[in-house]
Amino acid sequence: MIDMSKREAKKLEILLSGLDVMKRKGYNGTSVKDIVDAAGVPKGSFYNYFESKEGFALDAIDYAAEKNFESCDSVLRSQKPADERVTAFFANGVLKACECDFKVGCFLGNMCQEMADSSDLIRVRLKRVLDRQTEMIKTALMEGGMVESDAAVRAEFLFNSWEGALMRAKSSQSRAPLDAFMAVIPSILAH
Repeated sequence: MIDMSKREAKKLEILLSGLDVMKRKGYNGTSVKDIVDAAGVPKGSFYNYFESKEGFALDAIDYAAEKNFESCDSVLRSQKPADERVTAFFANGVLKACECDFKVGCFLGNMCQEMADSSDLIRVRLKRVLDRQTEMIKTALMEGGMVESDAAVRAEFLFNSWEGALMRAKSSQSRAPLDAFMAVIPSILAH
C-alpha cells in the first residue's frame, strides 16, 4: 500500500465525504458547506485542497471513475466467456443499485445529466471517463469474437441503455427497469 502524506490523506477524507453528499444531493444541491460539514473540517480548509467546487467535482469524477474502472477490470478481464463477463458486469451494477435502494443511481451518469450543459470542464472529463468504460465493454465483446464495428455499436448501446435504466430505477425506486435491461442483454450479445 502506498503511504499517503497527511495532506493527501486529509484531501481524500474531504473528497470521500463530499462525494457521498454529492452522490445523494447532486452537484447543484451540494454546497461547499455541505462538503466541509460532512468531512468535519472548517470551510476555509476546503480551499487548501480544492480550487473551487467545480475543481472538487472534477476530482470526485476522477476518483469515482478509477473505482469504476477497477470494478470493470475485475469482471471484464476475467477468464470467463465474453458474454458472461459483460452480463456479470451489469449484474454487479444491479446489485449495487439494489444495495442503495435505488436512491443514488450512477454518480457519473447523474453528473452528465446535471452538469454537461453547465460546465465544459466537467462535460469533457465525463465524456473521457464514459468513453473509456464503453471501450472496456467493447474490448470484452471483441475478445468474444465480435467484429470491431459490431462490438463498438453494441457496447455503446449497452452502456447508454444501462445509464437510462439506472435513471429509471432511481425515479421509480424500483429494480424493474434494471431487470428489463438484464433480460435484453442476451439478444444484444448474440452474434
